[in-house]
Amino acid sequence: MRAARFRTEPLLLCVAAVFAAIYLALDLNKLFALRYGADLGTYAQTLMNLQHGSSWNFGEWRPHFQVHDAWVLSLLAPVLWFFPSVETLLLVQVVAVACAALVLAAFARELGVSARAATLLGVAFLLAPSAQGLVYDNFSENAFVPLLAFSAALFAHRRALIPTLLIAQLLLGLKEDEILFVAWFGAACTFFWDRRLGMWLFAIAVFNGGAYILYEGLVRARPHDPGYTLVPHDPLGVVWLLLFVAIPFAFAPIAVGWKRLLLGVPLVAEILFMAPWTYEPSRLGSHYTAPLLAGAAVAAAAGLTRMPKLASWMVPLGIVATLFFNDTVVHVGRWPYLVDWGAYDRAIAVRQRDAAQTIPRDQEGVWAVAAVNTRVRLAQTPAPNAVFCPAYNRDARSFFASLRAAQMPRLCGGVIVSESVPTPKPYP
Repeated sequence: MRAARFRTEPLLLCVAAVFAAIYLALDLNKLFALRYGADLGTYAQTLMNLQHGSSWNFGEWRPHFQVHDAWVLSLLAPVLWFFPSVETLLLVQVVAVACAALVLAAFARELGVSARAATLLGVAFLLAPSAQGLVYDNFSENAFVPLLAFSAALFAHRRALIPTLLIAQLLLGLKEDEILFVAWFGAACTFFWDRRLGMWLFAIAVFNGGAYILYEGLVRARPHDPGYTLVPHDPLGVVWLLLFVAIPFAFAPIAVGWKRLLLGVPLVAEILFMAPWTYEPSRLGSHYTAPLLAGAAVAAAAGLTRMPKLASWMVPLGIVATLFFNDTVVHVGRWPYLVDWGAYDRAIAVRQRDAAQTIPRDQEGVWAVAAVNTRVRLAQTPAPNAVFCPAYNRDARSFFASLRAAQMPRLCGGVIVSESVPTPKPYP
């Protein structure tokens, strides 16, 4: 068994390192092309302002800890103070998701899964479109959900009370959604597995929820949670989501049986019944899928104890999902963005200028780069006549031409467009 572990676990470590390197490069390409949304700048400015004891940011125009119960992010603040650029956040996020695969494999081994199958499970997690969406779509506190959820599952299986509670407490401080999920799984643990552990998990979830409700009441605020409806917002979209969450794991989560699958109902319900949003919340790359992805991966580890042969199908199916059903640039027919270095240099100039500045709302990519400057603001109201650029670069010739430093035609957000298509006005 030790020899098998020696042969397979370094393989997973190498795959995780390659995953991190690829997506860090793609994230930087997206950043340089000014294609990131407001959240990246919002979190960067929040963490920078914590030097002064405030979670205020000019993306949301209020303290972020009033918007979400995300106090655990304050642990990242010193890192950003020493390395004050949004590239730091992108690196931390990519590493967190890559490391989650290693912890998932360790959890599978704890359940009795073979070293080979555990390695394939970890690789399947990294091939999951939802995992890749977490490191490419935008910065989000939910990117840390898989790492903490897998760690909590590992120690809970060992019935190690204190480590489980400490990790659960970190999970509870990521976002208010996690309070409900921890309470749910704590209750299930109480009735069906370990009463002491389950009751403690449920208790700290209730305490955290009560404390956050009290805090929001005292400051007369409310979280920026979505609305919910009894009518499903996009049932077909959620079916699609469930399908491609399960495919990279070769449908191993189903092997746990329908009774255990019922534990995942709240994870699906949050996505199924949230409404309305201006974008489709059940898309594979959304950070909302992080809890569901983590639950599916844990179920897949348990499923492999019953049907170990499924492990052999995980990587081939994961590759298919990555290449054909991915929201990121790692998809057949898509290429990295083209970078307008002049536009990026202007965004850097905004970041370096020691003066209050307001970025138009349609220039969120500039805001993402410049927001570590706490005097830079993102306009509160949408920009009139905002221009929306194509989502992906599908022109291979233009991408390779950009590598040769060739002169590029007109660009809109890193994508070549015709003269008839308007482009965003450069800022400033």
